[in-house]
Amino acid sequence: MDNAQKKSLLFRIGLGRKSGKLICGTDAVCDGIRDGNVIVAICAADASDNSKKRINNCAAYYNKELILLDGITTDELGTAIGKSSVACVGVTDENIVKLIKGYKK
Repeated sequence: MDNAQKKSLLFRIGLGRKSGKLICGTDAVCDGIRDGNVIVAICAADASDNSKKRINNCAAYYNKELILLDGITTDELGTAIGKSSVACVGVTDENIVKLIKGYKK
């Protein structure tokens, strides 16, 4: 992922946060997946192995999509949503999911 794609993706994730359609943090995302609120979970590349495993297991069990962001750190993900550092976020709106997935185009 080049720098322009990274900036675009982080901007789109930030828009999701501003719209109130994003859940932040491993515990909150797992709870959102269990409750059926989270459509897609997004995890930073340098998240701890435990966080990745917890999100992966939860997403797999409840048939939710998990996106692992190669090249994006927890600090970058946190900055995009106005926090200091975030390992993962959960998207709760289908339109925001389409917006975030559209970064590849």
